Amino acid sequence: MNAKILIVDDEQDICKALTFLLTREEYSVTCANCGEDGIAIIEKERFDLVITDLKMGKIDGMALLQRVRELSPDTPIIMMTAFGTVESAVEAMKLGASEYVMKPFLNEEIKLTVRRVLEQRKMVRENQALKQQISQRMACREFVANSDAMIKIVETLEKVIPTKSNILILGESGTGKGLLAELVHCNSARRDRPFISINCSAIPEGLLESELFGYKKGAFTGAVSDKLGLIPLAHQGTLFLDEIGDMPPALQAKLLKVLESGEVFPLGDTRPRHVDVRIISATNANPEERIQRGLFREDLYWRLNVIEIKVPPLRERPDDIEILAKHFVRKFADEQGKKMVSLEPDALAALFEYRWPGNVRELKNVIERAVIMCETDMVAAADLPEKISAAHRAQQTCSSLKVCLNNYEHHLLFSSLKAQRFNKEATAQALGIDLATLYRKLKKYGIEDA
Repeated sequence: MNAKILIVDDEQDICKALTFLLTREEYSVTCANCGEDGIAIIEKERFDLVITDLKMGKIDGMALLQRVRELSPDTPIIMMTAFGTVESAVEAMKLGASEYVMKPFLNEEIKLTVRRVLEQRKMVRENQALKQQISQRMACREFVANSDAMIKIVETLEKVIPTKSNILILGESGTGKGLLAELVHCNSARRDRPFISINCSAIPEGLLESELFGYKKGAFTGAVSDKLGLIPLAHQGTLFLDEIGDMPPALQAKLLKVLESGEVFPLGDTRPRHVDVRIISATNANPEERIQRGLFREDLYWRLNVIEIKVPPLRERPDDIEILAKHFVRKFADEQGKKMVSLEPDALAALFEYRWPGNVRELKNVIERAVIMCETDMVAAADLPEKISAAHRAQQTCSSLKVCLNNYEHHLLFSSLKAQRFNKEATAQALGIDLATLYRKLKKYGIEDA
């Protein structure tokens, strides 16, 4: 089926020219000569692409953009603008426009831009279908992902889940390492057995040993009865050892012995207890660095690290921000008994601009606060914490054309990298620049490690 395109422009000559040009490319084209007519049309009909002028009468391209985002969030929008309104076009890109085209434009430029945007939309839809299939196979509490990086992790886990292999999850605090551990357990053959989680850095060394291994009555002062440790409690299930890098060296040796023999010796007992436990461990530290410093046993590391999963921080997977934010809005709105729809475009823009040092955990807390503070059915940037909304306001007020163009160049570089699956040579070719220039620009904008 041919792609359906809506053109909105108050210059009839532009509408006629674009209709002629795109119809020859075998697209199905509809025209509107003002923003009001454009909105009336999109309220009744869905399109694969909207091309709109920025400067029109009462309802301009920015208002049209916002209405399209409300009615059909996945519909791409190309904004047409004259040179004097480039700052507004950059702002439109921040609010969700896919591309902007300068007037007067070349026919080949328009055709190429339309083709590229529609191809990207097709790719997104295909990825969404794949992700939906994955989410149906991988059921777990609150697991939400949209980025290629997280989907690749899920695909890796799908291969690992049916095995008994131990898994080591690496990543910054708040990236969702514990949730991935639950994902493995609740989709494995052990799902009906215990899932035991313990934070190795949150329990004093003297108590951690008895918590993990248990003890016999009389093993020490205060041991008035037998206690089953967490490792035996996880028998035939899964034991999640969070912040394994902080486990004391003496306990590392005992844990290694359990992994090698499959037996646990409770404190004060001479008889071992057989255990069948899958161990998933996680740390926000660099385990190899801790090994070099003598803080972690190398032999234990290789026992735990049969399968290694590296979870990228939220700032490196921006595709997850919107889907996570909307998920948390629904979750906390239900908890608060509020009838909330979603987030305003300015709130989403603010979330995208923030660096998220606390990762998904911080995003969750921010959205919970925003839902509580919000007095309407849509979370706005003003409902977000001051450090996030203030940064967004500062970003909105570009001090010069140079700053605005830099912002757009940053956006173009990152979106092109994503479109080329972070292949830098292909990205340089797509942008029409040499590889050295691309590397220099990536370094300039702090995305050289993308």
